[in-house]
Amino acid sequence: MSALTLANVLPHLARYVEQLGLTQITDPTHPNHGALINPAYDLPDARYTTDFVVGSAYLALTEPSWQDHLSRATAAAASMTRAQRESGLIDLLSVNYDSSPDTGFTVQELCTVVELARHRGATGPAWAELLQTLETFIRRAVAGIASGGFHTPNHRWVMVSALVQAKALYPDLDVDATVRAYLAEGFDIDPEGAFIERSVGVYDAVNDRSVLFIAEHWDAPTALEAVIRNLTFDLHLLHADGTAETGLSRRQDYGTREVPLGLAPCYLLAHRMQPHPEFVEAAQFLWTQAEARGDRYAIHLPWLTYALLKAGDPPATQGQIPQEYARHYPVNGLWRVRRGLLSATLFRDTTRLLTFTYGAAELSSVKISFTYFGGPTGRFIGDSLAVDQEGATLRSEGLHNPRRPGYELPLGRPVPPERWVATMGERSLRRLPPLTSTLRVTEVHDAHGHGFDLHFTTLDGLDRVAAQMAFDFAPGGIWETADTRFQPVAGQTIFLKQNGGAMRYGGDVIRLTPGAYAHGMWQMREAEPAPEHVRVLLTFLTPVDHRVHVRAYRGLQP
Repeated sequence: MSALTLANVLPHLARYVEQLGLTQITDPTHPNHGALINPAYDLPDARYTTDFVVGSAYLALTEPSWQDHLSRATAAAASMTRAQRESGLIDLLSVNYDSSPDTGFTVQELCTVVELARHRGATGPAWAELLQTLETFIRRAVAGIASGGFHTPNHRWVMVSALVQAKALYPDLDVDATVRAYLAEGFDIDPEGAFIERSVGVYDAVNDRSVLFIAEHWDAPTALEAVIRNLTFDLHLLHADGTAETGLSRRQDYGTREVPLGLAPCYLLAHRMQPHPEFVEAAQFLWTQAEARGDRYAIHLPWLTYALLKAGDPPATQGQIPQEYARHYPVNGLWRVRRGLLSATLFRDTTRLLTFTYGAAELSSVKISFTYFGGPTGRFIGDSLAVDQEGATLRSEGLHNPRRPGYELPLGRPVPPERWVATMGERSLRRLPPLTSTLRVTEVHDAHGHGFDLHFTTLDGLDRVAAQMAFDFAPGGIWETADTRFQPVAGQTIFLKQNGGAMRYGGDVIRLTPGAYAHGMWQMREAEPAPEHVRVLLTFLTPVDHRVHVRAYRGLQP
């Protein structure tokens, strides 16, 4: 295990900056001299250039050999000032133009360079030229950020952070009215510690980092508390391998399985402001897991370096995180269970009812569907989640479409084609009973392994309706039953008709038993497909009363 120290992080940062620098325009006669070409777009990109400027500066602050690199960083920074629009703002080439929030992200980073350079007494002509160029960019950007507006909840705190960081460096800047206006809205943190976007994989780090800067540079009494609450919440969303449970997310990280290394600097900076030893453990844990994956998480290295430069190396730890608990989060509709290698989550308000990982073995989701009027009417969505000492129960009322299950009746008057949709709400209905059902999940540790019993029961609705339980596994496993063994591919569907079957990922196994088979529909109408997973189906006709034993173990047998 590599300790989370500045000395251990800097070589990774150096490789990242060197890789970025390969796309810098070095021809002094080129109109975009100094800019970095974003390989994804084959265009000069000010946002992409930012990491090169910041990373180069951090390295020059710590490594004498990087002092000569400052001229390239200054050229890159100068290209960013040329990329500023009349407003002082820059573009996010993939979507946002004349963008105040994306300029806010850049100002956040550039302000840290000025802050650390001043604190460390960086002097000399090369530093003076770079810092002057950064000041030019920051001052021009602040006016645009202050009046520019935002798109998403996290943008507010990024922009406020950028403004208060800039004012701390350049006290003559007039940002107070804008800062007060945004802060008057209050931080969007719920009692359990989740921000609105609930994005442990991406935007929690953005929020926490920004709010920490606000706590440091502004009179915001609730700021630090909000960060600590979120970091504690996220600590209990981590799997044994450092990846995060993203099933709650309302952003692009939903359903992904990545190490949220972006949280590590937030853990370190929060600990600096208010000691929490478990945060240091979490930062070390995330670093250990991310470093083992090579340069995959290099984009987080600048902020991690900043945290170490500012807070110093943390105390040496083993990188232990909580791994024995069962927690209910009623506000967010979540039941989390960790038992060593086992990590499982039960969700309310979504079709993805359960996720279950055990070491390398991953059951990405359990979904239940019916061929009952399609759409949300035919999908089990937990309307309530009740938790007790033995487990938890999801209950689906089957009422997510107010006009289904049922059939529209005639109006008895002319209905022009252009009024078809508008008159739909005026029609009476022949209603049918909703498919009310429950999924009872009980934690079990027995001779067959560690896992859960899933008891699926229908309580109402018509009989002879086709139903299925879909167990969607990550690809890469080997499927084994008593009489077959093969390696399925993503998009493949397997019917488990009887007895049991197991998905093996090296030494880690998740086993399902018993199977069930009442129909042979590969893709039930309007049931959500799983093109990126291997789907194991249990099929039924209503009424349903079936128990599935889900067990995990490591090795040849439990």
